[in-house]
Amino acid sequence: MKTCIVILIVTLGSNAIPSPAQVYNVLHNFGSASRDGYAPLTGLVLSSNTLYGTTASGGTNGNGTIFKINADGTGYGILHSLTNSPSPEGGMVLIGSTLYGTTFTGGAANNGSVFKMNTDGGDFVELHSFSATVPSVFGTNSDGNRPTSDLVTDGNTLYGTAQYGGANGNGTIFKINADGSGFSVIKTFSATFLGTNNVSGSPLASGTNVDGAYPIGSLVLDGSTLYGTTYHGGTSNGVVFAMQTDGGGYSVLKYFSATTGIGTNSDGAAPVAGLAFSGDTLYGVAVGGGAGASGNIFSLKTNGAGFTSLHDFSWYNDGGWPHNTLLLDGCTLYGTTAAGGVSNKGTIFMVLTNGANFMVLKNFDLIIGAQCDSKFVVNSNTLYGTAVNGGSNAAGVIFGLTVLPQILSDGRFGIQTNAFGFDFTGISNQTAIIERSRSLFQPVWSPLQTNWLIGAPLYFSDTNFSQTPSAFYHKYPVKAS
Repeated sequence: MKTCIVILIVTLGSNAIPSPAQVYNVLHNFGSASRDGYAPLTGLVLSSNTLYGTTASGGTNGNGTIFKINADGTGYGILHSLTNSPSPEGGMVLIGSTLYGTTFTGGAANNGSVFKMNTDGGDFVELHSFSATVPSVFGTNSDGNRPTSDLVTDGNTLYGTAQYGGANGNGTIFKINADGSGFSVIKTFSATFLGTNNVSGSPLASGTNVDGAYPIGSLVLDGSTLYGTTYHGGTSNGVVFAMQTDGGGYSVLKYFSATTGIGTNSDGAAPVAGLAFSGDTLYGVAVGGGAGASGNIFSLKTNGAGFTSLHDFSWYNDGGWPHNTLLLDGCTLYGTTAAGGVSNKGTIFMVLTNGANFMVLKNFDLIIGAQCDSKFVVNSNTLYGTAVNGGSNAAGVIFGLTVLPQILSDGRFGIQTNAFGFDFTGISNQTAIIERSRSLFQPVWSPLQTNWLIGAPLYFSDTNFSQTPSAFYHKYPVKAS
């Protein structure tokens, strides 16, 4: 049984709500050895105790790498050095012992590809090469151009997006079998235009259409329904959409509104990340707009109703420009911003799904890593991710953040109906024990409450608090064996 001790001191009579320091570890500094990778743009894949990921540059050929590393930071190694300028910008997925991913460039036409590789580094195969565009880069073709999102799996079928290309140059959604057969485009985003848009009937700027354009974020699958985002098109600043895996039933759930001259609006702008999903609710981020012109966190129902801006980023205090898909644990969302915060290098944050109790857990800087664009994977109570810049070689890092239990500032901290109490939360599937001592000088801790953490607020109450002139509380999680 692995035990990690977390001291979270609560002192009676204090108006402050203390929060424990999080444990941040750099597992690998890229560029530490000759021909190492650098600039990791994507998230990690966790299998047992091993993390897999990619870098956009470096390696033997300077075109990026696929690497592995153990969760404790040992065993780092490059499994494959990529060729033909591929620059992977979408994360990988794992089916059995095979990794699947995409490259932003490379392939026969240098417009990107879908690949697979065994977890031991063997049998690297290009499953699909995206075709040439006319004119080049931002032109049109039959299948899409420049895939940047993670793939999503349904059995042996992979679904993904291409940011550009397709018949109208505004991107595609595609599917392909795990053996490379059956590639097909299931959605081509429509042309954007200048003039009166038939969604709102109002004169709009160029780049508007009925269904969105430029899908970057990853898809999320629920049954036979895919949900996703575009950062362009729609009535102004992108959309949230739903569609069936057979290509039918495409519908826009949310059109993001125009921004003011200083970049603000009420609902966010340009969602570049994918969506998190639970029950009938989707959660996402927009990189721009919001009250602070720095992006926001939002939720909406899967039928398009109930859109809510949960948090507007203000840049300096909490970060700005969130790029990554949120991680949902119970009723808690975890994510990052690519910029802003204390050092203007981004932040790691948490917030409840109702928008309450937003907290910055860590500020990035050039020493520990900067600009995290990747989504998290979680193992026990540690979040794993990558930062594209910073670190000891200014080439990016792999990091782990151990998230310690948090007291919530929701108005229930203090004396409530003749008892002292507070709400707290932590990453799920751990046991947290709250103990009390009358003094911190040679303390004697007495257990008061044992809790199974579920990623949602729990309440601690001490009805005997008045029997001592002072009391101190601490809480520690024990991972169940």
